[in-house]
Amino acid sequence: MQLSNLLQGGLLWTTAAYIIWGLTPLFYQHLRDVEAMEIFALRVLCSVPLMTILLWVTVTPIRVFRLLMEPKTFASLFISTACISTSWYLNTWGVTNGQVLMVSLAYFLTPLISILIGVLYLRERLTPLQLIALLFCSSGFLYACISLDSFPWLTIGIALAFGCYGVIKKQVRIDTLNGLAAETLLMVPFALFYLIGMSGLTHWETGEDNDRLLLMLTAPITILPLGLFAFGVARTKNISTVAVLQYIEPTLYFLLAVFVFAEAINTGRLVTFALVWIGFTVFSIDAMRRSKLARFADSIGLDK
Repeated sequence: MQLSNLLQGGLLWTTAAYIIWGLTPLFYQHLRDVEAMEIFALRVLCSVPLMTILLWVTVTPIRVFRLLMEPKTFASLFISTACISTSWYLNTWGVTNGQVLMVSLAYFLTPLISILIGVLYLRERLTPLQLIALLFCSSGFLYACISLDSFPWLTIGIALAFGCYGVIKKQVRIDTLNGLAAETLLMVPFALFYLIGMSGLTHWETGEDNDRLLLMLTAPITILPLGLFAFGVARTKNISTVAVLQYIEPTLYFLLAVFVFAEAINTGRLVTFALVWIGFTVFSIDAMRRSKLARFADSIGLDK
């Protein structure tokens, strides 16, 4: 495949987004002495001007304020903001407290959690392969609860928060960038409340210039892959490709946790990951199979 075709398509950009997301623990290791809530608050505030620039660069019509004025949309965005805020905070806490492995497990579980929420909340029907995938992932989770020294609250918290976030966003007709901009604006009051309440005690005020620079860089580290993802997905014809690519991030988390951060990978964790990996492999096979069937149906419809 020629480079020009890759650049015009969405595969390269989407892959780049997931690789950057997967390597973020390397960056956050330099902020291990900073409270996760402070990192979260400053990331939100520094993201506001960058979101404005991203909307301008991508020539995305700004619909944020109109959407926030619609009561139903505002309620959905408020809940989705609570979910993504929880996910961001727990992710930051995990990677700065030596829990990259459990964060990795959370992102392997997230798509399956989304399916389960869709079944319970949206009354969606499972395909046989999706059911098998859920059974394997559920077995992995139950095994983790029994075998690990403590309840995997971090993994479950991230998976549930991000899974709920995905389901809610499916119900709101809004593009990725405007949705993120609206959620960022809704986070700002809480970020300011925390920073004002901690005035004089934050690492931003008491730390060195290098620490302040790193804290400011949390915004582009967040926004850059989101921009690449939005740009790539809009140009990706086969959405099942995205479903498979999303596992780049937790795979890189796992590799970093084991080979860079030397986190313990005992038998209990290995069995848990094995069961979950089987589950997401089955899920990926099902996604690709259904995509091929959809393309075949479309080709028949065009031939008629």
